[in-house]
Amino acid sequence: MQYERLPLSSGYTIQEKFAQFTDHELHMHDALEVSIALDQGMKYKIGDACYNAGPGDIFLLRPFEPHWNLIQEEGQPSRWIMLLFSPSFVGLMPRGSSLLTPFYMTNTSPLIPADTVYAQAVKRLALEALEEGKQSLPGWELQQQTLMIQMLVHMQRYYMTYNRDQQQEESYSQGIIQAIEYLMTHWAEEIDMDDVIEQSHLRRTWFYTKFREVTGLTPNEFIVRLRLQYAGHMLQSTLKSITDIALTCGFGSASYFNKVFKEFHHMTPREYRKR
Repeated sequence: MQYERLPLSSGYTIQEKFAQFTDHELHMHDALEVSIALDQGMKYKIGDACYNAGPGDIFLLRPFEPHWNLIQEEGQPSRWIMLLFSPSFVGLMPRGSSLLTPFYMTNTSPLIPADTVYAQAVKRLALEALEEGKQSLPGWELQQQTLMIQMLVHMQRYYMTYNRDQQQEESYSQGIIQAIEYLMTHWAEEIDMDDVIEQSHLRRTWFYTKFREVTGLTPNEFIVRLRLQYAGHMLQSTLKSITDIALTCGFGSASYFNKVFKEFHHMTPREYRKR
């Protein structure tokens, strides 16, 4: 397994890339990723699952989720668009964290099919964002960020519609989604899980069971993952001291931050920053 450290000093990047007919090692990273197939057939390996993709299919690649992509048959390389961003990209916007909820729901398919209006809108906006970068006219960075947010809105709408149609409004669904959004908004604070459970209107045991079912993690693991994502971005994009980052991200102390960071990344925050 290869861990990729991705430079996202501005919080996001959008690039046109080419998939080859070459199998390669799975990799993962702490950024959130969207992959948009533009032409040719492509194959995605995400965790233990494999998917075949056609032009216009969109895949959400969750943070710390092993994945790769390649073309289905040898021949011309396939073009695809990569959107890569840190949670901090929208984390400070009012209710911005709600746009990231689909990236943390592991009980749903990562595929948004090309024949949906949501995938078509995302592809159109992504191509427009690429063109903004190529033209680099005055204000292009702001326009590109605006287009990114619009893409996230369409992806969120797809998954909210998908959940409603596929899960038929199961009684626990809204309570867990509300809890996810709350944790994503208050990740740096000291969180009272009793309050979160009370707001979800679910029994304690049922809440913990369903939270893991939806996210693949316990609430505490979920909070630590979020804190590590934000801390990783701050290590790359700021000159703040490791102690300041630890406290800003809710770890309480630099020693605890170092311990948790090394357990997860197999390197210290200082080593991560130098690399």
